[in-house]
Amino acid sequence: MTSVPLPPASDLVSSIRSSCASCRTRSRILIDEAAVDTFILSVPRSEWEQEAGPEKHGVRLPLRFDSPEDELNLLSVLALVNFLSGYRPVLHRLTSRGAYSTILSFVLSAYLASDDPASSILSTQGMLSATPASIAALAQIQTHQEKDHPTLGSAVKVGLKDEEAWECLELIAGVLKGTGEVLKKAGKGNLGEWVSEKLVQTQGDSGELVKQLAETFPAFRDAHLVDGEPVYIFKKALWLLTIITLRFSSDTSSPPPFPLPKIEGLPVFADNVLPTLLLHLNILSLASSPDPSLSSLSLSSPTPPLLSSASATRLRAASLDACAFIVRRAHVLGEQEGSEWLQTWTEQQLDGWLWGLGKRDELRALARVAERGTVYY
Repeated sequence: MTSVPLPPASDLVSSIRSSCASCRTRSRILIDEAAVDTFILSVPRSEWEQEAGPEKHGVRLPLRFDSPEDELNLLSVLALVNFLSGYRPVLHRLTSRGAYSTILSFVLSAYLASDDPASSILSTQGMLSATPASIAALAQIQTHQEKDHPTLGSAVKVGLKDEEAWECLELIAGVLKGTGEVLKKAGKGNLGEWVSEKLVQTQGDSGELVKQLAETFPAFRDAHLVDGEPVYIFKKALWLLTIITLRFSSDTSSPPPFPLPKIEGLPVFADNVLPTLLLHLNILSLASSPDPSLSSLSLSSPTPPLLSSASATRLRAASLDACAFIVRRAHVLGEQEGSEWLQTWTEQQLDGWLWGLGKRDELRALARVAERGTVYY
């Protein structure tokens, strides 16, 4: 895989925006402005104020931590392995949970399973020794299926390796091992120790933090070459910065234990949920795209076709750019008397609203676009 050069830290956020906008334009993925207005004007103010907002991405866990650094490590590992969205139907079959719920359950189990933090799978040493089998036990993922014996029939059962389960587990194990190797070379006992050090060094500079995460850990390097041009998304890194700030700024009784990332003005966390909902709302149109996988994509199928990395990146980039457009348009519509509240919209609020929308009963069953094999979302 070609390594995509990263932009300077000072230009990182603007590079995310400009690279995604250029990718959407090249891919001829259109934003329907009439559909945008219809969506904005359909949002009830009371529901928006109650349900939108970056706090929807906050993570407050029902655990007692020994220290802020201990909690920071768990949040950092949670962000590191927060992927598998392309395996949502598989995980529902295996665990009756979606991708994020499965990953969260795995990380919580890993934290609770070890009395010694130094040997936990959340530590550098634990990451290095992680195996698909050990991850399966913590995540409660069945690795084999019972089938009737091919010749003896239902009287005899045989255990067959579940290839989709192993694909998920091997992706997680690969990310943990690779991260553990980097941390060992850096002399860090866990990922949280590395993140804490960088928070202090950068004084919470978001661009610098995202760049250092992407430069140091391959699983955070959510940068792609599409049509010969770089496309920067950095979904997991942006999400990590946000959950750190939301968690450690919530305690007003004491100052934060380390400098917190500055999250105002950050773009959305482009995964597979946002494109799915923007297509469902007719805000994005793929009909003109020269990419046949996109121009023929239909959400009416129970299982939309799996997308290649390039096709998925085009769609994720388009969703990030479309969300920025929606917020700009909301600010314009907010100039009308009685609609001033629309001028307060932010991209992270919109992200939180769309995520909440996707969990409603009528949309939860909507088949989502998917990419397999990625560790970025």
